[in-house]
Amino acid sequence: MASQQKPSKNELLQSAIDMNEQLIAWRRTIHRFPELGFQEFQTAALINGVLISLGIETRTGVAKTGVIGHIFGGDGPVVALRADMDALPIQELSGNEWDSTTSGIMHACGHDAHTSMLLGAASLLKALSDQGKLPGSVRLLFQPSEEFQDNEGKSGGERMVEEGALEGADVVFALHIDPAARTGTTNTRPGPMLAACDTFKVVIYGYGGHAALPHETVDPIALSGLVITAIHNLVSRRVNPLDPNVLTIGTIHGGTVDNVIPDQVMMTGTLRAFSDKSLNQLGVELGNACRIIEPLGGRCELTLTPGYPVTENNPQATQVMQAAAYKLLGAENVLLSPQHMGTEDYSYMTQVTPGCMMNLGTHNPAWGEETYQLHQADLEIDEEALPIGVAILAAAALQWMQAAPLSGS
Repeated sequence: MASQQKPSKNELLQSAIDMNEQLIAWRRTIHRFPELGFQEFQTAALINGVLISLGIETRTGVAKTGVIGHIFGGDGPVVALRADMDALPIQELSGNEWDSTTSGIMHACGHDAHTSMLLGAASLLKALSDQGKLPGSVRLLFQPSEEFQDNEGKSGGERMVEEGALEGADVVFALHIDPAARTGTTNTRPGPMLAACDTFKVVIYGYGGHAALPHETVDPIALSGLVITAIHNLVSRRVNPLDPNVLTIGTIHGGTVDNVIPDQVMMTGTLRAFSDKSLNQLGVELGNACRIIEPLGGRCELTLTPGYPVTENNPQATQVMQAAAYKLLGAENVLLSPQHMGTEDYSYMTQVTPGCMMNLGTHNPAWGEETYQLHQADLEIDEEALPIGVAILAAAALQWMQAAPLSGS
């Protein structure tokens, strides 16, 4: 390489700020045309077009609709940067001119922002490569379907890992918007940050009949009340109170008409915990809770479906990403994230490669104290946060290349 001189982190931030008009344009275009998991054809085409225009080598069709970009620099570490692309089946209620044009689908989890910020980071890092100022190489992972699994039960992150997207990478960094945190702040933590989650389906079988003759039936609706009570006692009475767990029943369906006792009731929900041991224990206890109706003539059928594993940040990767953010924002604006019971399929990537996910504040203080939530139909994000995210991704990549704490491990 002609030169190994490193740009200052403030130069990175200023360069990102200078391109904010383009970042906003990318984000709003993606927001207008949201696509569900493994259907991100238009989004992938936009990404591929931008990367090619920057002179970045691309690979398309990864994990069905994903895009990988390669920025080549010196012979230092290979740093992967990840963004997800898919939207959610939610009808948007924001009322902006760039609202979703697709009925019933919107970017309610910030993936439009994630994608735009990674495109911005790609632009900055490619410029450094062209100037001979990139000590290592960067792999850009534009991942499909974080929100959903395909008919084989696999999400986009799991598919990308299976298809070798992280082979040879030394570390993988990611950002996620945090609409409850102030713009200009970030937060993360080493170790487990997001929970593992399994889903369950419970079918309660009884014996139906006329509503006027309940004594001649085995009423599954009545039995479901006993099962619900037993289930809701599991976290408070059957697992260690110092070990965070959540069990939620999300749906319940039974019956078709008001004067008929049905033959069955179905419930679905999720189990969440920060360790496989705790998640497995919850599953066992859930089965025990369902069987309480057997002496009353009922029968339960429980189906557990594995979900995403724990999202665990590597301590060294977290330290590097925090250090990069310190230099950009000041230590007082780089906060410790609490553990959260949400899930992320980025967890599949950190199972094979050290990594860190950092949350990026996107709440404008001028909006007042009331904040938005992810997966909310009227979600708003402060677009002034976009260049901050761009600079953090680029700075984290450079910081790792300089420190390379796990290089060769």
